[in-house]
Amino acid sequence: MPAWVKLMKESPTLVALDLQEIVQLEATIGHFGSIRFPRVKRMLNHLGEDFMFLDGPDCSHLPGEIAKLDYERGKVRDPLGKKLDEIRRIAWPSPYSIRFVVARRVQKSRPLSLSIFEMVLDGPSSGLNEDAQEDLAGALKSFALEFRYLSEMKPATGYPEPDVVLDAEKTRQLVGEIELLLSESSENRSKVAAVLVRQLQGILPVLHHAIDEGLYVWLSRA
Repeated sequence: MPAWVKLMKESPTLVALDLQEIVQLEATIGHFGSIRFPRVKRMLNHLGEDFMFLDGPDCSHLPGEIAKLDYERGKVRDPLGKKLDEIRRIAWPSPYSIRFVVARRVQKSRPLSLSIFEMVLDGPSSGLNEDAQEDLAGALKSFALEFRYLSEMKPATGYPEPDVVLDAEKTRQLVGEIELLLSESSENRSKVAAVLVRQLQGILPVLHHAIDEGLYVWLSRA
């Protein structure tokens, strides 16, 4: 299965849950059993400088969990109930676009903000075919350095593979990893196959476009 490099854009914040609302939801989930709401619990537990996202499979289960949570709350049409309706709406699968629900919360005292990543349908994309992925796996073995993000494009070890979304900083790191590998190919062509070189060179303009336009990079097997 090819390893694709696709571009995604982030919406503005669509829902913000304040600390009191988060506590209410955590209490409800704790009362009725967190095993029934694993994706909602992941969102509520998120904390840190980085973002957390629910990819396609997780996103498709989120509306059902929200519906169960709303039912257990008694379908109260208070401000929190309206926010749950909005979360369910934005998570609902669309036949016209690919999108992920994104959670951000830097500090525990701050609100949990939810937005979406949506694939840029008319944007450039590139990737590695299966032969190039095999070549990449072999090439990386000859380096002592760790290629954190380029390694995500090696052959899949299972299905489905976890999705990876890179912000601008991580995209720059991926560019640096590719450029390092390509510079090695010019010095020692036995380490890097020609087909891999061509496909990595095709990926670089997509990554630079993402950085220039403020877009995110989705490393996908889809």
